Amino acid sequence: MNVILLERIEKLGQMGELVTVKSGFARNFLLPQGKAVFASKENVKMFEERKSQLEGENITRKKEAQNLADDVSFKEVVLIRAASESGQLYGSVSAKDISKAITEAGLSINKSQVDLNKAIKTLSYEDISIKLHPEISINLKLNIARSLEEAKEQTKLGKAMITTEITGGDIRSERAQKDAKRFDKKDSQTKTKNENDEKLEISNSLNNKQTEEQKNKIS
Repeated sequence: MNVILLERIEKLGQMGELVTVKSGFARNFLLPQGKAVFASKENVKMFEERKSQLEGENITRKKEAQNLADDVSFKEVVLIRAASESGQLYGSVSAKDISKAITEAGLSINKSQVDLNKAIKTLSYEDISIKLHPEISINLKLNIARSLEEAKEQTKLGKAMITTEITGGDIRSERAQKDAKRFDKKDSQTKTKNENDEKLEISNSLNNKQTEEQKNKIS
């Protein structure tokens, strides 16, 4: 399907360009959000007549977005969520949740401005991109933790309180993995002690049996 872009679309084209896209992408995203129009003769003529006006409006919106970006006073957004010891959230964090937290922090945005193509299901400390304009974006740190204290610790460490580095892909938290290691070590020590006690018991039993046999021979 051929459409005329009414604004810059990343990896697709600039305002005013005639591009070919899949019909589903056009009907479900570009057209309903006012980012493009069908490339009909009427729309091509309309765009040419309004080109200067549209470009002027775009410049104004771009300047406003840049001013917003320059005025953002925070670099991190914190979301407190319940999670298991392994770091798995009881639920997930969506673009809507993030946009709400950012708005509460002082920058009014909607969920479509959050560049997120997944639902986050674990504790997290990662970069997210917020689109203020098709040509202006800002990066923020998304800090999802179980408490404010844990969020502060994640900021200090520069990573979420889960890891895949300690035990070859284990996604449990570092604390849980360390506790598990201590338990395994204690369990191993107990097992070794039991094995040694069993060996000693067998040895004593054999010695007693040999002693009895010698006594029987003497008698």
